[in-house]
Amino acid sequence: MDNIYDLSKITRSLKTDEKVIAFTGFSIDRNNQFNKEGVLKISSYSRPDWSGYLTLTFIMDTEADPLIQDDLTHHFSSINDNTLRPNFKESFETIFRCPIAALSESPAWYFEEINIYFKALKGRERRIIEQHLIPALEKMLPFHFDPVEWWDQQSRKSEAVQSPTSKNIVEAGSLKSALMKWFRSF
Repeated sequence: MDNIYDLSKITRSLKTDEKVIAFTGFSIDRNNQFNKEGVLKISSYSRPDWSGYLTLTFIMDTEADPLIQDDLTHHFSSINDNTLRPNFKESFETIFRCPIAALSESPAWYFEEINIYFKALKGRERRIIEQHLIPALEKMLPFHFDPVEWWDQQSRKSEAVQSPTSKNIVEAGSLKSALMKWFRSF
C-alpha cells in the first residue's frame, strides 16, 4: 500500500462541515485559585444516520507560563476513551485528538482540540453537553465552567464582526472576555 494520507489535511476538510453550536468560558483552578481563564468552543457534525461528533476547542491564555502549559498538557492527556466512556451511555464511540499545530505556535495561548464521536448525536447535543460532557470535564480537569451559551440563542448583530485582536483583548481585560464578546457578536 503506497497511499500516504495527510491527517491534518483530512481533519481540516472535515471541519468545513462542522457548525458552532455553543461556547462557554472557564477558569483554571491552580492551587485552589481560579487565576487563569479560557474559552471552550463546541462544534457539531451530524451524519444522515444521526451519528456524529462534537468538536471541543479549548483556547486558554497562559501568558507563556511553561508550568501552566505543562500542567494543561498533562491534564488533557488524561482524557481518553477509557476515562470518558463511563460518563456516557452506550451512544459514546471514541475520541480523536485533532492536530492544530498552526494555531498553537503562539507562546501565550494554549489550544487543545478533541473530537468526541457518538452513535446517536443529532438532536441530543444539548442534553449530552449539559448533562454529561461538562460535568465529566469538570471531574477530569481542574476547570470551573461557566453556563453554556448556545449559538442559536445569541442575537445576531447586523454590524461588521471584528475578530479578537490584541487591542480588543486589552480593552476586554482578558482573552476569555475578548473571545466571549467576539462569539456573542455573531
